[in-house]
This record gives sequence, structure tokens and C-alpha cells, in this order.
Amino acid sequence: MRRKPGPVERLLWREKYFGVPRWIVGGVLVGVIGCVVLLRDQAMTSDQVRAVVEGFRHGSVYVEPGAPPLVNGDRVRQVIGDRPIVVAVLSDKPLPSSGERLVSPRQELCRDIANLVPTNLVIVYGTEPRNGYYGPSFCVGPKFNNEDNPVDASNFDFVMIAKAESAWKYRTTMTDLTGQVEEYVLAYDAQAAKDYPDSVPRRGAVPDKLATGEIVLSLGGIVAACLAVFFLLHLAAQALGRRTPRNRRQLEMGARLSKIGEWVMSADPQQANQSDVARQYVLALQEHESGANVERQVGELERLIR
Repeated sequence: MRRKPGPVERLLWREKYFGVPRWIVGGVLVGVIGCVVLLRDQAMTSDQVRAVVEGFRHGSVYVEPGAPPLVNGDRVRQVIGDRPIVVAVLSDKPLPSSGERLVSPRQELCRDIANLVPTNLVIVYGTEPRNGYYGPSFCVGPKFNNEDNPVDASNFDFVMIAKAESAWKYRTTMTDLTGQVEEYVLAYDAQAAKDYPDSVPRRGAVPDKLATGEIVLSLGGIVAACLAVFFLLHLAAQALGRRTPRNRRQLEMGARLSKIGEWVMSADPQQANQSDVARQYVLALQEHESGANVERQVGELERLIR
């Protein structure tokens, strides 16, 4: 015996929803879900991260307006050259808390930036809110190890930073931190010489992930708007289509009642059924004007005046 489909199955396999074909409704739902997912990713990218990444499109160093003169941006650009290293020099305003006790806000920001420039080593200068210390955080992009340049990314993390730190502590001061980047670049060169025997990777173009997301959202909005307009017009046409026969019936009833009214006005008052027809005509006319269906009453009146 064949099992009857349940209510969920009947709902999912309906040919139309609100008179709209199933494939259109499905397409709208897929588009909405896709836009929500993309919008979530876009919303999770802070304005500060966006500004930093956009700054990297123009060079290896981004200096935020209001940044203290502790890191010489021009010197850092010269030292880095085309190495896969980017540096963000932020203002001395304390960074917002990351919400994680074991991860500092500056390190969290560094990771967020690295996710958008994934084949680079990232240095972020900023102020920790806990102690007010202005200094650097270092992180390795998640795709620093890639098919074009395979390498053990951990070699460019803590060990390399420790080597650079042991050298820069004799070169930096409270008013000049540029030596930190210089020693970091030297440590990178030493490690790269070991890990890249053939050719050292160079900094590539910043991926257009943010721009792509905005374009997709714009296109998605246009498509969604078009589908929404189509959907609303379709519903309006359906509603109008349902009302049109009713309006036609109302007009027909009005014309038939007019003929009956003419008979009532011109009929001989002495006729046996004239008063009864007049009474029923008034009642039918009132119901008709209220929007009721008076087909039966009009038919009876037409029978009486024949």
C-alpha cells in the first residue's frame, strides 16, 4: 500500500506557492540565504580592518591617521621592498576588547587582517587597552604556505620573531620602534634563505575579497529587488484577476436591477404583484450595494415581472 505523503512533503512538493512556480520561490530562498551568509561575513569585518586592507592595495605599509611618530613609514616601506610582509601602524587609541581573555585585541586584529591578506606576514602596531602599551603584534597569513610557495609556516612565527626581538632590543627606543621592523625583515631573509632554496616569494596583490563581497551584495540586491517586484506584481495580478469576475458580476447585477427598477417605476400600481416586486427590489438593491451576491433575488424578481 502506497504511503500518503505527510504535510511537510506536501508543502515541499507543491507546484506553486502563492501562485508562484516552485522554482522561482526556491531561487529566491537560495539567493536570500546566500546574501545572508555573505552579509554576515561582510558585517564581521570591522571598518578598521577594511581601511587597513584597502591601504595595503597601495603599498606594504598602512599608516592610520593620528598614528604616533614611533614607526617611520617611509623607512619601513624601503626596508620591506616587495617581500610578503605588510605593516599596519595604527593610532595610539586603545583597541576595543577582543572578548577573549587569552587573546589580546591587537593580536586578534592582526589575525583578522591576515585572513584578508592570507599569503603575507602581518605586523600591527597599536595600543593594548589593558596596559596602554603601544607596540607590535605579529601573525602569519593562513595561506603563507601555499602551492606556489610551499613552506613550513611555523618557521616564520615564534622562532623567527624571537630572533628578531633579541636583536632589536639594542636598537629601539621609546620614541623610535622602526628598528623592530628592520630586524624582523633581516630575520625573515635569514629564514627564507633556508626554506626557499630556489626563489623567495614576493608580495602579491591584495585579494579583492572585500570588493567582491560588496559587488556580489549589490548584484544580489538588484536581483532580489527584481524578483520581489515580479513577485508582488504577480500577486497583484492574481488578486486583480480574482476581483475582475466579481466586478463583472456586480456590473451585470446592477444592469439587471436597473431594468427591474424601470419596471417598478413604470408598472401599474394596481397590478397584483407590483408592491411585492417593489419591496423585494429595494431589499435586493440594498444588498447589492453592500457587495452581497443577489443572483437568487434578481432571478426571482425577473421571474415575477415576466
